[in-house]
Amino acid sequence: MRKKLVFACLLAFALVGAAQELKRDFAFYVAYPHIVLPEGKDVNLDVVLVNYGENPEEIVFEISGPEDWNPRLETSSYPRTQIMGLYLLPGEDNKVTVKFRAKPPDEAESGDYAFELVARTKDGTIEKKAAVVVTYEREKVETTEEEEVKGLTLTVDYPALENPAGERFEFEIQIKNEADEERVVELKGQVPIGWQAYFTPRWKDQRITSIKVGKNSSEWIKFVVTPPFGAEKGEYPLTFVASAGEVEAKLDLKAVITGTYELHLGSEAEVFGKGDTRNIKATAGKERVFKLYIWNEGSAPITDIDFYASKPKGWEVSFKPEKLESLEPLAQTLKPEVVEVIVKPKERAIPGDYEINITAAGKEDRESLKLRVTVGAAMSWGWVGVAVIVVVVAGLTGIFVRLGRR
Repeated sequence: MRKKLVFACLLAFALVGAAQELKRDFAFYVAYPHIVLPEGKDVNLDVVLVNYGENPEEIVFEISGPEDWNPRLETSSYPRTQIMGLYLLPGEDNKVTVKFRAKPPDEAESGDYAFELVARTKDGTIEKKAAVVVTYEREKVETTEEEEVKGLTLTVDYPALENPAGERFEFEIQIKNEADEERVVELKGQVPIGWQAYFTPRWKDQRITSIKVGKNSSEWIKFVVTPPFGAEKGEYPLTFVASAGEVEAKLDLKAVITGTYELHLGSEAEVFGKGDTRNIKATAGKERVFKLYIWNEGSAPITDIDFYASKPKGWEVSFKPEKLESLEPLAQTLKPEVVEVIVKPKERAIPGDYEINITAAGKEDRESLKLRVTVGAAMSWGWVGVAVIVVVVAGLTGIFVRLGRR
């Protein structure tokens, strides 16, 4: 009986251990494991990882294949950054996609090239493999009596950039000279009227109008474009042109302007030169209306503007209106919006100076204004004071009269 009990316990522990082992698993696959790659193109494939276990896993990578293709794994967020491993959270919602990249060497011949991608847990317990086959096809060169004029190839990683008006856009462009001789490449840019454009080497600030590119080699340049501050929100097409003699290449680009947002607050005196300043007078227990002027010196609307006030204890501060749905640029409205700030000191506020901090907060920008409030005593308390003085004077007069008779 005792042997059976021991055997049952060992079996239970084995089953539990097996169940725990089954809880560790991950998927590792290439979306397109066999591709045909034409000459002039690089390998760029999505590699997907999904952790089907219950705990996070640290995954390390290995790649085997033709080394002169420089095979590597990179992140999607930071191109040209090689990764050797990653941290994989459990669940399909946390799946990770990385890039398998490889570049065929210039001397590569047409044919099939095989790569093997290996992903394993850091402790080596689980290992997955994914095979990639690249069928490389070189262009067929037709022999003609006339010598073929080889061209220029332009490449950009980010053809569309986004910035506010007035901020510069920097496009990094690769110029490849496919000829068997060195070329001087002229640089030109087509931009909207009023925009500024110039060129620099990739790692220098010196402005250039041309660049020397060696035979069958490449150079990187920056195409720098700056829109005016008043440019409206929207998409603007740009064109980069590179030419060398009769050879010309063009590259279409796009600048997306998101607009600028500059929220401003001011008093009536600051806007019109007269009226209330940021220093106002109020009476304890009485409402005092202060006109707050608000405007937008940016190029795009500021939306959902709410108003808040940091005030002394016991005071009341309210706004009319309580919210602005949208504040268009001042260049369009030509006048600021008016918001009434209703300030009511508490009934027994001690005469003196107090500070209220008013804040206008929208989705795109926010601004604050400090309001100084000088509180004076209420008129009723003034009359009480006068009455007290009269009573005291009358009492003293009566005392003096009595003393005089004696």
